[in-house]
Amino acid sequence: MDSKKENGSDEIRVIEEIVEGYWICPNCNAKNRGAEQKCEACGAIRGEDVQFHCDDNAPVITDEAELAKAKAGPDWICPFCSNTSPASAENCTGCGSARNSGKQRAVKEIPPGGAKPKTGPDKPKTPPPPMPAAFKIGCGIILLLILVASFLSCRETPEKIEIIDNQWTRIIERQEYKTVEESVWEDEVPQSAVKLSSSREIRDYKQIPDGFEEVEETYTEKVKVGEDKVEDGKIDLGNGRFQVKYKMVPKYKEEQRTRMVKKEKFRKEPIYAEKVTFNINRWIDTKPVELKGTQDEPKWPDAGVKKNTPPQIGDVSEKARKETYMVKVKRLSDGKEYEVKKMRDKELTFDQFMKLRKGTQWEAIFSGLGELREIKLDPAGK
Repeated sequence: MDSKKENGSDEIRVIEEIVEGYWICPNCNAKNRGAEQKCEACGAIRGEDVQFHCDDNAPVITDEAELAKAKAGPDWICPFCSNTSPASAENCTGCGSARNSGKQRAVKEIPPGGAKPKTGPDKPKTPPPPMPAAFKIGCGIILLLILVASFLSCRETPEKIEIIDNQWTRIIERQEYKTVEESVWEDEVPQSAVKLSSSREIRDYKQIPDGFEEVEETYTEKVKVGEDKVEDGKIDLGNGRFQVKYKMVPKYKEEQRTRMVKKEKFRKEPIYAEKVTFNINRWIDTKPVELKGTQDEPKWPDAGVKKNTPPQIGDVSEKARKETYMVKVKRLSDGKEYEVKKMRDKELTFDQFMKLRKGTQWEAIFSGLGELREIKLDPAGK
């Protein structure tokens, strides 16, 4: 009978069913219906040592007469001929001996998830299908290419090079002391600012309660859509049938629904404050100065620095200095040209650049993939 728990969810129902089991003939390994007392294949009797088994999808017994036999009690074993007789039989169905000397088969409770008896030796697992030959070859080629590339990348060889061009760039980033116009809220104005004007403006809004209104609300509701039948143990009735207990666990899904609800509403009320426009003197980024060259010695451009204490309008200061160097080289073995800005992932320095002058020759280190990694700064000749 269905019932509800206090929290409103459906209670788990428990039901019981009588199902048909089976047994395996020890003589010929044939599978027989549980109630059969002799093997239908070879005629061997169902002896005391024969065990009953029950499949998960065993047929449910609904016939009233069959149910009565299942509930009558366990079969009994004749001590004279070892024949199995039903509980309703007063005499052995094999030799006619009286029941009072017979032994009843055991009624056994099997817990949920109990081990299922084997019906024969384990079947060998089917090996996975072999990979296609083309797939194996493709994987092998890819792996080989990766190994070759890795080897060449790690391998280093020395070769002679000649410097065929030099280029350098030096940049000075600057700032200029200027008067700029800015606007902020009154409580954020710097002390050194010169106020120009102010105006009353909306700085923010606050929410003011303004009654209630009916609004549509979307919500999620858990709806029962059925039950899951979960086995909760079984009893071997000793006569080829089993009594199986199931938990009928409610199954739900979530559905989106809408409803009208009353909610408090608010109105936005502006909050005003004074916005001040002012002049203030600040260091502002200005146009950098740049100088480039080739064979000449690198030098810094004129930054036009002007400094006063305290700073005056029009003063100029340096913010940062940047320099980049590049040499163009030719590999003597094949004439291939390279532009070198880094060696071993480090930028060329001024001292290195000054040594690598046009027309000089050096020994360089190349990777197996042809990448120039380093120039040895001991001249190999001119």
